[in-house]
Amino acid sequence: MHHPFPTLASRLPRWPRPPHTPLRTPPPTGAPPAPGTASLVPAPKAKLTPTLTPGLALALVAMFSAAPMAPVHALALQAHPVAATCAPPTPPVAAQLPLPAAAAQRIPDSQVVAGRHDVAWTWLASPTRRYPHTALGNSVHAGSVQAVVRLAGGPWQSVSYTLPLHRVFEDRVPRLHDLDGDGRDELLLIEADAFKGAALVVLGVRASANGTPELTELARGPHAGSSFRWLNPVGVADFDGDGQLDVASVTTPHIGGVLTLHNVRPPHLLPFATHMDVSNHRMGALEQRLAVVVAQPGQRPAIVVPDMSLQALQALRWQASGQWEELAAPLALPGRIERLLPLPGGACAELADGGFWRIRLSH
Repeated sequence: MHHPFPTLASRLPRWPRPPHTPLRTPPPTGAPPAPGTASLVPAPKAKLTPTLTPGLALALVAMFSAAPMAPVHALALQAHPVAATCAPPTPPVAAQLPLPAAAAQRIPDSQVVAGRHDVAWTWLASPTRRYPHTALGNSVHAGSVQAVVRLAGGPWQSVSYTLPLHRVFEDRVPRLHDLDGDGRDELLLIEADAFKGAALVVLGVRASANGTPELTELARGPHAGSSFRWLNPVGVADFDGDGQLDVASVTTPHIGGVLTLHNVRPPHLLPFATHMDVSNHRMGALEQRLAVVVAQPGQRPAIVVPDMSLQALQALRWQASGQWEELAAPLALPGRIERLLPLPGGACAELADGGFWRIRLSH
């Protein structure tokens, strides 16, 4: 049939076809290939017989039977039972004022703390159940922190720092430190948010717009992540060797605790180091002191903290290389740790059975 318009196929160039090459089939087994053809039968493979020399045999035995090398530790953790408590006496703080009557209205099971500088007394107040988390054994938390404070050279005055309704102080003791070395007290507290969980917050005494003293927020750390996620402070020291105090805490100590070091950089507490699988609190317990900072002459301070089982202690130090150093092999104790208080060169551990153990970190 004749097409009035040429098709695409008719426009393509016609290349000469290669001559047809018939498929060559392999000859019968044992028969030589036909002239001009190649055999399709593969040649037999050469057999390789490995030779096991005595030296190779000894190397294999050593590789598969040798025990892994134990890590080398700079120090050792040692524990010795003591007949009575090894806990140090609480050092007295010379009260700058008599304890005010208002301190009697603090939340249950909390402490009144005396300051050394511009805070005479401080305590957690305004009990509330608006945040029903029982990490500390009770759903009653503080809606405010109160204090007796003064500005430089001024009179003592009572002040209160009140939280919004979606936040509480999920804590039992205000911690007083001079974090920035300016000769003034700062308060370190655990603040819990109904949506974002707990965070560390630092408060200080500053002048208000009308010139009177007030408590104001100076810095805060990141939240634990969601409602009912808690954290617990460890202590304050210069962990990174820069000459300024840092803050250590354990985030979520009940469900995979993370030891975290923070630089104090107002208005933030900036995390700069973390270490997994530690704990410094037992869920539902009132006691919050389960880790200690151990000062070591000529070295950065160490942190002695339990593992997640609360039955073994670890000794850790943040090194100049930007890595954690495990200073000693983990030390297992014969029971659950209920309290860990600082002692020179170590700690005093109180166990669940009522026994006391003197812990030393030394060569």
